[in-house]
Amino acid sequence: MSRLTYAASRLKDLSFLRPAKAEAPKGTERLGQASQPRPEGCLIWVTAENAVEAGAILSLVKELSFLREGPFHCLVSTETNDPLVPKVAREALHQLVPVETPGSVERFLNHWAPDVGISIGVVDRPKLFAAAADRGIPLFHVAAERSERRRFPAYLGEFRACLAASAAEMRVLRDQFADRDVTIEITGPLTDTTHALSCNEAECDELAKLLGGRPVWLAADVHPEEIDIVEEAHRRAFRAAHRLLLILVPRVLEDAADIRRNFDTKGWRTALRSEGDEPDPEVQVYIADTEDELGMWYRLAPTSFVGGTLCKAGDVSDPFDPAALGSAVLHGPHLGEAPARFFNLMAMNGSMRVSTGEELGEAVQTLLASDKAASLAQTGWAVTTESASVVERLAELVDAALDRDGEI
Repeated sequence: MSRLTYAASRLKDLSFLRPAKAEAPKGTERLGQASQPRPEGCLIWVTAENAVEAGAILSLVKELSFLREGPFHCLVSTETNDPLVPKVAREALHQLVPVETPGSVERFLNHWAPDVGISIGVVDRPKLFAAAADRGIPLFHVAAERSERRRFPAYLGEFRACLAASAAEMRVLRDQFADRDVTIEITGPLTDTTHALSCNEAECDELAKLLGGRPVWLAADVHPEEIDIVEEAHRRAFRAAHRLLLILVPRVLEDAADIRRNFDTKGWRTALRSEGDEPDPEVQVYIADTEDELGMWYRLAPTSFVGGTLCKAGDVSDPFDPAALGSAVLHGPHLGEAPARFFNLMAMNGSMRVSTGEELGEAVQTLLASDKAASLAQTGWAVTTESASVVERLAELVDAALDRDGEI
């Protein structure tokens, strides 16, 4: 490329760059300029219209890691600069999709060199996908929602597989790409989903035996500002069930001793997990101040309060974690910077929203009736696992493509 040609291409790149104020810090990403280094190893590149549509990607990465017995890295490129779901943001790289100019596309693909590309929904980037296909990158399309499209973008003809949301969508794809070597199947749409948190199953079984069917509720990742609110809620619910146990997981584990003293001075019988205490029958408040055990507590508690939602601390836990493990979800009005998962649950009546400690206590008391907790938990579980089969099929196709192309 001559200097004049390069300069013209560069000017064309810049003409596309009209970032909104919210995109200013990431504006040069539109030109294909990476703001982060590429990690070593296999990189799965996911393109979506927005951050919500990319919510299921961690489940895919975990499924691939299981199938191939090795780690994967994930790059999420989106049209909008909305924040990713916090759990996804912690484990995936996030870049804006480059504009449709040769220079921007080339810079993006040269830097990231993805091993596999996945388009969630129809993303209007034909030149980007054509360039990726020319480089031999295996590409896959999966529907993000049900649609009534009568035609799909021609670039999907370069993809290895297209997973349709409905039978009608599959027929359109098969008619349109009958002369192309594209695998077309119906799986349903890929909606936001999550993998269940793991736990020590033997220890979980032992604790379940110790609890012996005792009524339990969990307050998970409770911020310092919420401690008194949770205490008020437990006191209210305790009036209706004198064997009720509160398992409290502090957001700041180092605060556990102070939290215990707080509850002790208010007359509660407490125990501290870090000191080797067990939730014996006489314990009323069990402070679980050890790391990476939320998966176990969600399994043991039929009802879970999502910490951070009754204060304006900003950092909020993921409501899909308890829901995916069959625990009925309670939360407050403050949903953090990426509230989509809360909205998904609320839209399907898969969670209960409260505003005060009194309301939280009343909700816990209401859910002590097993049928009510089970109904709420069942709905929440259905929302969080709706796309599990889509994730599994997509992972199988990607796994086969990596074998075929000799990757990792």
